[in-house]
Amino acid sequence: MNIWYDVSELTTWSLPHLTGIQRTTIGILNGLVENGVPVRLVGYDPKRHAFVPLSVQALPATVRGHIKAAASLSHRGDDAVLAASATMLAGEAQARRRRWLTRETVFGTGPAARELRTSFRDLRRASGAVGGSVGRWVRERCRRAGPESTMGSLDSGLRSGSGHTAPRPEQVPLAAMPFAPGDVLLSLGASWTVAGHARAAAGVRRHGVRLLRLVYDLIPVIKPQWVEKVHCEAVEPWADNVLSHSDHVFTISESSRREIAQYCADERGFDPPPMSVVRLGDVMTRACPPDEPPPLPRFVPTRPFFVCVSTLDVRKNHRLLYDAWTVLASRDAATCPDLLCIGTSHLFVDDLLHEIRHDRLINGRIHMLHGIDDHELAWYYANAAATIYPSRYEGWGLPVAESLGHGKLCLASRTTSIPEISRDLPEFFDPLDVHGLVALVDRTLHEPDWVAERERLIRETFVATPWTVTAAQVMAAVSAAGGSKREAA
Repeated sequence: MNIWYDVSELTTWSLPHLTGIQRTTIGILNGLVENGVPVRLVGYDPKRHAFVPLSVQALPATVRGHIKAAASLSHRGDDAVLAASATMLAGEAQARRRRWLTRETVFGTGPAARELRTSFRDLRRASGAVGGSVGRWVRERCRRAGPESTMGSLDSGLRSGSGHTAPRPEQVPLAAMPFAPGDVLLSLGASWTVAGHARAAAGVRRHGVRLLRLVYDLIPVIKPQWVEKVHCEAVEPWADNVLSHSDHVFTISESSRREIAQYCADERGFDPPPMSVVRLGDVMTRACPPDEPPPLPRFVPTRPFFVCVSTLDVRKNHRLLYDAWTVLASRDAATCPDLLCIGTSHLFVDDLLHEIRHDRLINGRIHMLHGIDDHELAWYYANAAATIYPSRYEGWGLPVAESLGHGKLCLASRTTSIPEISRDLPEFFDPLDVHGLVALVDRTLHEPDWVAERERLIRETFVATPWTVTAAQVMAAVSAAGGSKREAA
C-alpha cells in the first residue's frame, strides 16, 4: 500500500506567503513525515486529466520553504516524467501569475472591475451550461430510442442509503495514474480550485484506491452572501462530490461536522459519509531559538498596539474593528492604541479600506500589513497588548489558537467553532457588539494586573497542538477506513 499526498493546488501557488488552508496542507504533510509515514506526493494535471507523481522540486519556492525533511518524501515513476511534470506545472504557475497581473492592470481592482470580471465568468459558464445541457438531452433521447442503457450498473453503485442518486464521478483509467488498488489518496487541500480534480479523484476511488478528503467548512454553500458567485458555483458541486464519493471525510470542528451532516440530510437528501474531526496544529515554525527574542519586524509601532491576524474579508468582520477604533479615537485620539491588521485583502472590503485610508481620525492608528513572515509575526505576538479575532463565522479560527500558543491574551468573537479552540482562555465578545469590544480593549490597556493574570493562566493551561498530532488523527482514520473495506469485502 502506498500513501499518496495530494498537493494539486500548491503547484500553482503564487503568493509570497501561505494562508490558512495552505498552512494546514503543509502542516499535516510535515506531521506525517515527522511521524515516519512514507508518503508520496501527487498532483492532478488538468491537461492530462490524470494524477501525476511529483517531487518537492515541482512546488513553488514559497511552498518548498515550509516543507520539512523534503528528502524524506519519496516518489516513484520515471525521472524524465517527473521532471516534465515539474516544468509544466511551474510554467502554468508563471502563466497564471502573468494572466493575473495583466487582468489587474487592464481592469483594475475596484468593485466595478470585479463585477465586470464576474459577468464575463458568468457568460462563459452559461455558454458551457448550454453545451452540456444539449449533450445530456441528446444522450437521453438516444437512450430512449435505443436498447436498454448499459449505465444501470454504474448508477446502482452510486445510490446512497436514502435512495437518492449521488453525482456520478468521472471514469478515469487507472493505468494512466501512479496508483494501484489498495493505495490511499489523501486530498486535504483546496482542491475545488483545480478544474476536474473532484471527478478524477472520485473516479480513481472506483478502481480500489481509498480516498480520504477534507471539508474545512461549507461557508460558500450555506452563506453565499459572503463569497463571490463564481466561488459558490465551484464549491457546491465539489462538496457534493466529496460528500458522495469519499471513503472518509475529515473536517476541522464539531461546528463544521454538524453543518455538513445537516447539509447532507436537509439539502441534498443523502446520508453523510463517515466523518471525523481533526484538531488542527497551531504550533508556528520558530523563527529563532525559544530562549531568544524574535528580531524586530520592518514596521515597529510606537504606541501600545493590538494585532488582528486574518485575511481581510467581509466575513472576518474588520468593519467591527474600524467602528471600535472610531469610538476609541473619538473619545481620546491621543491615547487611542494602534491596530495592526495582518493579512491579504480578499472579498468585499474595498469600501471599508477606502474609509480607513481616508479617515483622518483613525488612519494613523489602523495599519494594514501583508507579506508578514513568521519571524515578524512572532515579534508582533510577543509585544502586542492583545490579539483580536472578530470573525462572524469560522470553520476553525487558527489565529486564536496561535495567539494562545504564544501565551497572549486573545479577544475573540463567541461564534461557530471559535469557542471549541478553548472555552475559557480567550476573552469573548459578541461579533456584532462594538461597545463590548471597546470595553475589552479599555480593560486590556488599563488593567495590567488582569492581563498578567489572564496570560499566566494561558501559559500554564493551554496546550498547543503540534502537527504530528493532527497527522496521527489522519492516519487513525486511514486505518479505520482500511478495516471497514476489509470487513465489507
